Amino acid sequence: MARAKVVEFDYYQFISLMRRATDAGTRIDKSDSARWADYVKTNGINEVAATAIARQKFESAVPVIIAEGLDTDGLYFYSKNDEGCLRLQAIE
Repeated sequence: MARAKVVEFDYYQFISLMRRATDAGTRIDKSDSARWADYVKTNGINEVAATAIARQKFESAVPVIIAEGLDTDGLYFYSKNDEGCLRLQAIE
């Protein structure tokens, strides 16, 4: 499993990414359990740890995966109420 950390990401840039991914069909929500599980397994994501970190920052963190085949791909947590976003980023 690759090492990763959760970092802050610009909320408004994320909203733009999410809209683009939604329009292209490359946004994966947790409710899409088959695609979600496949992405998490394929990319070696420690979802439990990332979720715990996100919940410390935002009371109602919503997870979403962007999978466009770009460098912005990955697991994000966002909060509309806090207008904040976190991204799981691999440590090189």
